[in-house]
Formats: sequence, C-alpha cells, structure tokens
Amino acid sequence: MKNKMDDLLKTALTPMDAPDERLNYQVLGKIKEREIMNRKKRIPAAAVIAIGTLVFGSATVFAAHRYLSPAEAAMETEDNTLKEAFLGEEAVPVNETQEFDGYRVTLLGCVAGQNLSDYLAWDDEGLPKDDRFYAVVVIEHADGTPMPDTNSDDYGKESFYTSCYIRGLNPLEFNISRIGGGYSAFVKEGVEYRIMEMDNVEMFADRGIYVGVNSGNSYDGAAYVYDGSTGNLSRNPDYQGVNALFQLPMDESRANPEAAARYLEDLAKAQNEPSQPIEMDENDLTVEEFVKKLTKENIDQYASPIESTRQVCTPDEDGWIFHEYELENGGGSGDICVEGLLSSGKPGDMEIKGYGYSEDGLADLLIDVCILNEDGTVTFVVYQPKMG
Repeated sequence: MKNKMDDLLKTALTPMDAPDERLNYQVLGKIKEREIMNRKKRIPAAAVIAIGTLVFGSATVFAAHRYLSPAEAAMETEDNTLKEAFLGEEAVPVNETQEFDGYRVTLLGCVAGQNLSDYLAWDDEGLPKDDRFYAVVVIEHADGTPMPDTNSDDYGKESFYTSCYIRGLNPLEFNISRIGGGYSAFVKEGVEYRIMEMDNVEMFADRGIYVGVNSGNSYDGAAYVYDGSTGNLSRNPDYQGVNALFQLPMDESRANPEAAARYLEDLAKAQNEPSQPIEMDENDLTVEEFVKKLTKENIDQYASPIESTRQVCTPDEDGWIFHEYELENGGGSGDICVEGLLSSGKPGDMEIKGYGYSEDGLADLLIDVCILNEDGTVTFVVYQPKMG
C-alpha cells in the first residue's frame, strides 16, 4: 500500500468520519494513514487538499474588500455550483478578521444546503453526501509577507487546523475530522484561501456554531477553553500561536434538533464499529512487525528518542494531554486521553500512541511514545529506528 499523498493532493477530498487519534499525526506532510480512506471528491490540481486539522482576539476587525469573495474563491477551484450557492440568498456573509502571532485570519462567509457543489463527497455505501456545509477562511501574514504557494516545498511548514465546532459538544470529540470534513486550499497574491467542507452543521444552529483556526495539524486543546458546564468555547488568552475563534451568525430557525440528535447517535455508532482490514504490502508489514516488538524494556535497544520532541505534559481536568513538536522537515501535534492510553496507571508504563512513515518505511518511521510519570504527568517523545 504505497503512500497516496500525491493522489490526495491532486484528485481527492478524503473525509474521516471517525478517525483514530493518531490521524492527527503528520510527518513531513506525508502521513502513512492507518485508517480506511474513502475518496470523495475531485478538484483541480491547483488546489491542495487537507484533512482534514474558535472569543475573539485583541484586534477583531472587519475584512478589507481586497480579498476574493466566497463565490470567487469557489471559482478558483472550478466549482461553479458552489459559486452560485455563495451568490444565493442562503449564503451567510461574515467578513470578520482576527490577528494573532503575526498572522491575520479572516472568515469570509458560509453556506449550507443540498447539492451545492460540483464535487460531492460519497459515503461508505457509495451514496452521495449531498447535504453539506461550506465556509471560506483566509490566512495571511500580518506584515504582508506572501504565504507559500501550495505547490511550493515550503507549503505546510506553517500548519493550521481549521474546523467548525458546536456549542455544547466537546471539540476534542466533535471537529472537522469526525464530521466528514476536509478543505481545499489555494494561494492567490500571497494570501491563502481555504474552503472547508463538512456534514451540514446547520442543524445545530440553535446551539451556536464556531469556526476556529489554530496553529498545528490538529485541534489544540491548549489553544481554547471548553467549559463543559455551559458548553461555551473560548480562546485561551495565554496561548502562544494562532487561535482565532469566530461565532457564526446562524439563523436559529434553520436548526433541526431531531436531525441533530439522530446525527450524533449515528456518529457514536460509527465510532464503535470495528474497522475494516487494510491491505498491507511488504513495506507496511516490515514497519508493523518492527513496532509490535517494541516494549518499554527494549525500545532503547531498537530505537532512539528525538530529544527535541520530548515534553512533559500535565493532563487537564478531563484527563487529556496536548503535545506539539517541530522537526527539520515537518512536525506534529495531537491530543491523548491518558486514561485510555495508560489504563494500568503504573508509573513507568509506556505506550505507543501511533506512528507515521512514507514509502521509505523504516528509514523515516517516527513513533509517538508516552510514558507515565510518578507525579501523574506524561512524558511524550518521538522515537526513530536505529538504522545499521
């Protein structure tokens, strides 16, 4: 099973309805996915596809008119039907800008409904997902420095996670990766445009819908504060990075609580369904055999820690830890539930959270490792095989 990122970048939108936590792990922009990937949508090769990774900042302003409109952004991806949808009465303009950490993020607008795109996604049964939600986000350097073009080697080194969130639903469990989502991206005149697509969250309009953009490749729980008692999501003012958060001005009359309840039930069922077997080639088998033999007693014999990735993480009140690291040619980030990962609760316990590699197999294999400490904190560190 060769790495498919070239295909993803050129021909496919790849929603993840129920991803494993390790799908947040990105390696050199080319992750070796260990989940079933259903190709849904064709778009022009000029647009880059991501999986697809919200309280306002100190400088909330309105977007200037120099940006493309949502309809014009849709035309950049050659989606005439979506263009017409953004020009229609059901479209919701926002044009709000927030600025953080040297970046300016603008939410241009959104639209929801049936059959709004020339490129519909498809479900596991081969049926079109025709009831969808689209939002257009702009990301740029605040000082005007051009963003890297999508066909540049530098694209992806500045990583951002864009998603919708629903008031009252934990964003760790309900984000674009779980709701059939992804995005297409292009850069025009030094500005990056992202068109997010996902299942139609308009059914939750009576609860409140956020759009968030945070630094990294996944939802970063350190960037936001989720209040489980009220369901409110807000920015963490002490976060070092981008953590834009917009609240959509949705028409509450378009909510459908009954459909929303059924949708959440279906998500829960899908999460609990056993995964289908994945066809593996010799390279995959070699990597899997290597990872399976690793234990806390022998991991240092077969692999070496990358010390720059080592960090001690303190679980939050819900038992989650958050990590993020940078390597020379990429990086990663993610959220881990300590209870599920280190169930025995014994200090010194080690668990492999996940791993990523490309067609080079062991040569660029990176392994996420967590170790439980005496004080209840968790040490996260990335290992790589000892070669030769």
